[in-house]
Amino acid sequence: MKNKKLLSTAMAVAMAATLMSGCGNKGQDSSTTAATTAATEATTKATEATTKEATTEPTTEVTEPAVEGEALPDPVYYYSFDEADGNDGIQVTAQDTAATPILSAAEGKEVVRIPGVKGEAVYLDGKNGLKLTDVNGVGDTYTVSYWMYATRFSNYMPTIQFGPDVHGDATGGQHYLNLTRTEWNPDGAAFPCVWSYDGLNTELVNNWPAWASPEATEHLKEWVNVTLVVDASKPAASDPNCFAAQLYLNGQELVNKDADGNVVEIVVVPGTMAPSDNFDFLVGVNYWDAIFKGAFDEVYVFDQALTAGQALTLYQQGDPSVAFEEPEREIVITPNEAAIDTIGTVDLDNNWWTDWTESYELKDGETKEVVLKNYSDGLQMYDNYVTVFTNDKTEAGVDPNTSEGHVEYGVFRADCYSWGNADYNWIANSENAADDTVSFNWTWDNWKNWQESIMVEADVVLKISRNGGNITVAAEIKDFNGTVYTSTSSVESTIKPEDPVYFFLTGEHSYVEVLSVGDAREVVADANAIDHIGNTDLTGTFWSDWTAGTEIADGATKTVKLTNFTAGNNNWENFVLAFCNTPTEAHVAPASQSEGYAEYAVLRADAYGWGDASYAGEFTTDWEDGQWADWLNMMKDADVTIVISRDGGTLNVDYTFVGADGKEWKETAKVTSLLTAADPCYFFFTNEACYNDILSIE
Repeated sequence: MKNKKLLSTAMAVAMAATLMSGCGNKGQDSSTTAATTAATEATTKATEATTKEATTEPTTEVTEPAVEGEALPDPVYYYSFDEADGNDGIQVTAQDTAATPILSAAEGKEVVRIPGVKGEAVYLDGKNGLKLTDVNGVGDTYTVSYWMYATRFSNYMPTIQFGPDVHGDATGGQHYLNLTRTEWNPDGAAFPCVWSYDGLNTELVNNWPAWASPEATEHLKEWVNVTLVVDASKPAASDPNCFAAQLYLNGQELVNKDADGNVVEIVVVPGTMAPSDNFDFLVGVNYWDAIFKGAFDEVYVFDQALTAGQALTLYQQGDPSVAFEEPEREIVITPNEAAIDTIGTVDLDNNWWTDWTESYELKDGETKEVVLKNYSDGLQMYDNYVTVFTNDKTEAGVDPNTSEGHVEYGVFRADCYSWGNADYNWIANSENAADDTVSFNWTWDNWKNWQESIMVEADVVLKISRNGGNITVAAEIKDFNGTVYTSTSSVESTIKPEDPVYFFLTGEHSYVEVLSVGDAREVVADANAIDHIGNTDLTGTFWSDWTAGTEIADGATKTVKLTNFTAGNNNWENFVLAFCNTPTEAHVAPASQSEGYAEYAVLRADAYGWGDASYAGEFTTDWEDGQWADWLNMMKDADVTIVISRDGGTLNVDYTFVGADGKEWKETAKVTSLLTAADPCYFFFTNEACYNDILSIE
């Protein structure tokens, strides 16, 4: 599931995932005593606050007058992340959205440390996060503080997220506070953003308040100190059942004002720090979103509302000028049992022309898609996969040159290098470049980084196409950070349309797993569709495109037919069905169209939903938990029929999915909310990393 979706309502400001890191020291000990002593000494540094590096400058207006540092109280929890303080209470945590549970201890992974703003910091590699297992709620009055260094951010990526039931497993309603980065600021991405949620409290004016700095600054690749103060004695003006909080960045309070100059309060729902047997304190990871990459240091949890002076002290205790030293990557190759073929050896000691996949025919006019994993020793540019084109069918693991009548047309290396058979006009790297029939382009700007970092462990998709003698290999390369690079290698040869063409893979000092080979899928918009959402290249963020709203009256039934195309990376990257109280136009943000706009419910295709303060959803599927990967694969190219019926305030939705293989999958949803029989109700569709043609609504 992906909680961010709840923010689909009019709050186009922000979520927030409070960043924290820790070393497992609970309550008062020598480390906390030292911290308090340091805090006292830090008060003499107050005048230095304005002369520290650029990181001390606020991203928004700061409160006046300037304050001086004050001594700190004893924290309830404190994590220094120093090796000397050990690893108690620090769990390296893996996220698997297809598993139960989604979060679990990362097998075989240990805490990694680098120099921090004070002693050592904990490093997160972007693949796993942390859970501070000793931390439990301390009550509605609290302060959370931490240092962080982000080397990458993506929309809704968590820094710190905590709550008595973050995923809703214990109570059926999610309950948490999140400090995160969002892209809802009209000027661009922003951090920090504060976002809290209580899925079961029906007494709140807004059970999902969100706040973000109006300045579009991410604070990438710099040490920053974040302190959130929540005081239960200070009710929010907009909802007395919630609390008005303060947020400090580098010791200075952030203040957001609206167009009229009025302060926009930070609203926090009650109970986000309520003690619970199911309490999560998550660092750099949550149940839904991309995992943080970078470092955390000096995580504090107090059961008091700290003053502005104490927030300044927390900043003054650290040194933001400390250089970030990313640890050397250790590549551990675990063979993928799902691979249909492999070349090379896991010790990366294989020489050139010692292993080959089977060959695959490439007919004139065809495009084949090859999905592979590439591991390289990173020592040479050519120590990666290589695509070879020939005239005959050859077997895996057998030298193709031993085949009678074998002709090699040409070769494309991963590093945009080629050689070929001049008899077929496959000419590359000649003395006169004008004679070359081979061309290349690529999107990375640093070949050393490509060689030594990107290709050391890369997920690759090759689209290999042929048009007569013109052969093209288009590569999409995703590195371990999730960053995508592309390259294109092409040749204009004299291979005739009737000539047989086959291709296979080989390599050198690399290990390559071939995960699939098949016909490439091209998503083409249906000209007869009545509407569409998303992009045919399957990009696009959540809540960025919408169909027009369709009214569904009490007692009515509507049938929708649509097609769903997705890359199949995550369950939520499919169509989404939303119910609201006002009519909406297509391709315009729904909340911007009506002042009274409100959502009753939002239902994802993967049997998950959320909604208003009274939302309750029941889902059934005819597939088991262990079949979600198969369902997701089916959704790559699915015909979908959705029957929506309304009985007063109850909405019933029946889904029928039909995959490319013709197999049917069934799902139902039953939803209640604040909707009553007398209320208007409309539905529309949105999506994420997906393309949908709406074929009919009847």
